[in-house]
Amino acid sequence: MTSALLLALAACGSRGVEYELKLVPIVPANQSPFSGLTRLELVIEPEAGAPTVIEVDQLTGSPLIDGLGELDNVRIAVRGYTGDALTAFGRSAPLSAADGDSLTVNVLVSETTGFGWTPGLTTQRAYAAAAPDGQGSFYIFGGVEKFNNTPDMLDTIERLDIGAPNTTLTTATLGVTLPEALGGEDGAPYTTRAGLSATLLGGTAADAGKILLFGGIGQYGDAATITSAVSLFDPATETFESLESALIPQSEHRVVQNQVGDVLFFGGWTSAASDLIEPTTRVQRYERATRLVSRITGDLPGVGLYGAATSLGADGVLYCGGATWDSEANWSPRDECVLITNAGELVEVAPMPEGRAHHAMVTVGEGLALVTGGLNPAEREYIFGPESRGTDTAWLYDASTDSWTDVGELSTARAWHVAAPLASGGAVIAGGYNQAGLIWQVSAGKAIPCAELYTVEGGLQPVPGDEDCAAGDEVGALPDAVGYPAVAVDPNYGVLLVGGVDTAEAVSTGIALLASGDAQ
Repeated sequence: MTSALLLALAACGSRGVEYELKLVPIVPANQSPFSGLTRLELVIEPEAGAPTVIEVDQLTGSPLIDGLGELDNVRIAVRGYTGDALTAFGRSAPLSAADGDSLTVNVLVSETTGFGWTPGLTTQRAYAAAAPDGQGSFYIFGGVEKFNNTPDMLDTIERLDIGAPNTTLTTATLGVTLPEALGGEDGAPYTTRAGLSATLLGGTAADAGKILLFGGIGQYGDAATITSAVSLFDPATETFESLESALIPQSEHRVVQNQVGDVLFFGGWTSAASDLIEPTTRVQRYERATRLVSRITGDLPGVGLYGAATSLGADGVLYCGGATWDSEANWSPRDECVLITNAGELVEVAPMPEGRAHHAMVTVGEGLALVTGGLNPAEREYIFGPESRGTDTAWLYDASTDSWTDVGELSTARAWHVAAPLASGGAVIAGGYNQAGLIWQVSAGKAIPCAELYTVEGGLQPVPGDEDCAAGDEVGALPDAVGYPAVAVDPNYGVLLVGGVDTAEAVSTGIALLASGDAQ
């Protein structure tokens, strides 16, 4: 949706440079970010150095800036205030403007307190992977189009441009598919993939700015299609480079990038010698220096399934909880936690106050991790059996004291949900189910469209407007009620939630963005 607001920025004068740059704000259909603003700013953000802040007197204006000079690979942020509160925000992709140029640039501007919705994916997706490119775009890889006894697997890739959006905020399907992997019952190569992971690599190494893809399953029910394939996707060329495979195939694993830039893959499902799918307690690490995947010595709690992990900065990466089961396939949650140091050592740390599976964990400060919700059945249950209720607990782990603190209750009990860090501090918790089984047992009316925010100072609170949101509602802060949407976080642009599963067969096309606010 295009806003009626047009902002024309012109530069001339002491540096002998003249150009015109017209910013066209694009706003989500469910929001009105310019409503009620008392102040509007444009902020020119260079790659290095102090930003230039330009106050716009009217909401339709053409500020003329003397002595600004050419713009070389800068971002332009739009900041709207209601009183002293930042209530509207958007940031362009990197752009340049030279003498004589006349440019028109679309910028997505949305409210800072709630999710802005886009029209959605071209193809509905669950168990997909999503990652930003760091330049204003997000990529969504693979997944399942229909989740039932015969899932329709996907090998396609969609791109959503946030920094330079089209006027309809729609995605583009790339001409390239996921790279081939070998295996399957017939031994033939396949490109379809779900349960994979995608991680943007930062820093200055040779792989910086590329997206690391690992693992996944090519066809549900076929153990031989759980892959150990590793590849790099280059957003600049939208091409893949295949790397040496990992030692262990993994699907539906947890993935975290640590402070030194290496990427850790925790547990999930793997293929057994008997051609059956089985869980793995292994941790593997993609080492940036060698571009190889090696195995971490030691095992995860339980069977390595449905725990949660997050980075603790200089302390390493924390993994907690998950499930275990006995010889009769009755399961129970685990409370143990392990820390993978940045040097690659696995050490035990203080356990969670109670066992949890299908909980969420997120970094909320240096050495601080927030754990929310999850399943904790009162009695051992069959792994494919009855549904357990989600919990509303929230605990904070402090690495400096190796201890846990109760930080209140979620407004909505949930499991199979997601949590993501916010550039302004704290975290957002979204989606999930208020009741679910361990291995995909969920019925209609249990999915949650609600979201809530956490800050160390203010604790837990619902996203504004979501105070009465509950499981079974069709919409809330999110456009659909779903569990396990794909999540991608870019501190310059925000948190993107993509797709997910409503019931055992209903898969979402929803996309929602929570703007970063002023991250710089």
